[in-house]
Parts: sequence; C-alpha cells; structure tokens
Amino acid sequence: MTEVNILRPLEFAGLTVGAMLPYYFSAMTMEAVGDAANLMIAEIKRQFDENPGIRTGDVKPDYEACIAISTKASLRQMIAPGILVICSPLAMGFLLGPRGVCGLLAGAIVSGV
Repeated sequence: MTEVNILRPLEFAGLTVGAMLPYYFSAMTMEAVGDAANLMIAEIKRQFDENPGIRTGDVKPDYEACIAISTKASLRQMIAPGILVICSPLAMGFLLGPRGVCGLLAGAIVSGV
C-alpha cells in the first residue's frame, strides 16, 4: 500500500475513529487531574482542620502526604489513557487492517492539531 485515500470506506472509518481519539484522551486525562485535585483538596482541608498552626506559620504542613497523593493518582489514573493510546491502533489493525490504521492515524493527527 503506497497511498492513503480517505474516501475509501476502511480509511474513512479509521478516520472518524481517529478524529475522536484526541478528545477522548483529553477527557480521560482531565478527569484524572480532577480526581487527583479533589483528593489533594481533601488532604489540605484535613491538615488545616487538625493543625490550626499551619495558617499562622507556626507548624509546617505535611508536604509528603500531598506528594504521595499526587504521585499515586498520576500513576493509577493515567493507566487508562495509556492503554487507549497503545491499544487503539492495534484494535483498528485487527478490525480493519492496515488501511483502517492509516485512517486512524490520519484522523488523530489532523484532529489533534
């Protein structure tokens, strides 16, 4: 295969799926960031409630707890977007073959830009 014609059915099907991928990936990552931010806010509120001296500067906050929340959330929540990026071309290749993958990549590149 030396050319990609997006007017062919397989390429067009891949193109439409590929055009949706950047938006779905972005939504998944924004949801992950939102979840991590909610956990962080709950931890900060807990620290302020337990140690009123944090507000006056007499007591230092527990930075390590916040870093642990951020690290755990980033590792756990980014698994699904990573799987989406890795598995979507593979799934399209198994379903529609190389022409579908060409359309998928063309759609994802153009839509992502």
